Order: sequence, then structure tokens, then C-alpha cells
Amino acid sequence: MAISTLDATRSEQELLRRGKLVTNKNFQLILLPTEQCNFRCVYCYEDFAVGRMKQEVVQGVKALLDRRSLSLHYLNLSWFGGEPLLAKDIILDVAGHATELARKSQFNYSSNITTNGYHLDMTTATALVQVGVNSYQISLDGPPDVHNRTRRRADGSGTFERIWTNLMGLRASSLPVRIMLRVHFSADTCELLNPLVDALRDTFLDDPRFSVFFKGVEHLGGPNDAEIRVLSKAQQAAVIARLQARLRGGDSSPVNIHEIGDDYVCYAARPNSLMIRANGDVGKCTVILNDERNKVATLRPDGTLALVPGRLGPWVRGIESLDP
Repeated sequence: MAISTLDATRSEQELLRRGKLVTNKNFQLILLPTEQCNFRCVYCYEDFAVGRMKQEVVQGVKALLDRRSLSLHYLNLSWFGGEPLLAKDIILDVAGHATELARKSQFNYSSNITTNGYHLDMTTATALVQVGVNSYQISLDGPPDVHNRTRRRADGSGTFERIWTNLMGLRASSLPVRIMLRVHFSADTCELLNPLVDALRDTFLDDPRFSVFFKGVEHLGGPNDAEIRVLSKAQQAAVIARLQARLRGGDSSPVNIHEIGDDYVCYAARPNSLMIRANGDVGKCTVILNDERNKVATLRPDGTLALVPGRLGPWVRGIESLDP
């Protein structure tokens, strides 16, 4: 049977896509400069048992980048935590090193950060942009009275006002940044988000640097899972559709709504993506941090990896079928 032109085109597209996911010329490092956090979000799954990244681990990260730099076409550093801005000095050090390597070796470099936004003032944002960290994901859980019940500081106080002030500072700036505002909802809060959605639309979405992403809260192994009422996938989809319609405000013109495409492949399944924890453990997934299957190696100070036999293969076996 002859292969149709459409089938051939699809096969070629799949091969190209797989190539981008497995090539050693692309490299993503997810870095946890600290696993401590100034927030205690009620749905968080992390235990904050590990502190700041030790100097020998920082040295190992920079040495790993040195080793890879001559063969790279593209490098992405993705900062996670804990709250990564509690270790801002480490971010600026490593990202500055990557910026210089990209200049010398002529590869493309980008960097993003998942931050609670509490410490993302203009001084910090300006310093981050100077070392290429110009894409930010910041979460909000609703208007102030809702948000402050679920995204609290470690001392129990609210956080919405400080985050909003920092967002307004970014809005008023000319910094070349991209800010994805991730709005969480649960069964208890999904009907309480309209004031926030309206404020986001009216305050930020005329600025192309800002986008909004709606995400249902999940049970991810945190100590409060039993008390958190989550929605089914179908219920979440219905809530997201309603919130997106409100965000558009009845206007047919496009707004910056972030959505995950059907062809998305999880970073953990990509052979050219690694996570380095603050203690030097190398893993694949930022959710199951303490699952032994997630420790695939240890980073040495010289930038080499001491692999744990048999751990890496199961993470990437889905790439062959592009169905991880």
C-alpha cells in the first residue's frame, strides 16, 4: 500500500519533533538553587528539607555548562524551588556564567523562573534580565481574600498585595520580559475567581508581555491533600472554558491565554532535560522529588555525572512513540 502524502508529511514532522527532543545540541537544566520557601501554600507537596545549593554544587553546575558549551545550539536554564529568589545570588552567578558561555560559544540561551513573585521587585527583575532570566511564571489563587487563604507566607500572613505591587511595577516598566500568570482553582474556589479574572484582563492583558494560564489544583502528595477538594478533569475543563470566556470579556479579539498543546511532551520524558537539586542530586521530575526512581545521578564538582544504573531509561522510553 502506498503511503499518502499526508502520512508522509506527518511522519516527517514526528521525526523532526523527536529529533529536537533527543538531540544533545539542545539542553535544558532545571535548577533548584534552594529548596526552602517563604510561602506555605496549602496544596504544596514539598517538604523543604534541603536548603541552599552548596558551593560545590554551584561549581559542578558551571563546570557541566562548560563541558557542554562547545557542542550546544540551544541552552535553557529553568529556575525552580522552593522559592528560587531566596537564593538570588546563585541565580545571578550561574545565569551570568551561562550568558558569557553563550557569547563565547555562539549558542542560543534562554532562562525562565517559576517564582511566587514576592521578591520580584524592579531591582531584582532588572538584575535577572541582565543575565537572560526574562520569562516568569507567577501564581495567583484568586482575589486577595481567596489568595491569602491558600498562598500564605510561612508566618501565616497574606501575600497578594506584595505580589500585585511587583506585577504592577513590571507592567509599568519597559523590561523585555514575559510573565505568565498562573491562576489556580479548586472545587472550593472556582466560583470565586471572577474579580481576579476581571482585574487581570483590565490591568495586564493589553500588554503583550503578560499571559494567563488557568490550572486546577491537584493532589500531588502534600500533607493537606485529604482536605483539598479537587475537580475531575472534565469539571476542570468546564471551569477553564468559562474563565477563558470571561477573560475575553465577550470580545472576539484575541487575548494572551496560555494553553498546553496536545503535542506537549513532559520535560521529564525528554532525554536532553535534567533537574539538579540543591544537594546535587540529579533527577527528571520536579514533583516526585523524594521518590528514589527520580534520582538518576549525582553531580560531581567537575561537572560530570555519577549515574545510578537503570534509573534514566524508564524516564525516556516514551520518546520512541512520542507518547511519554
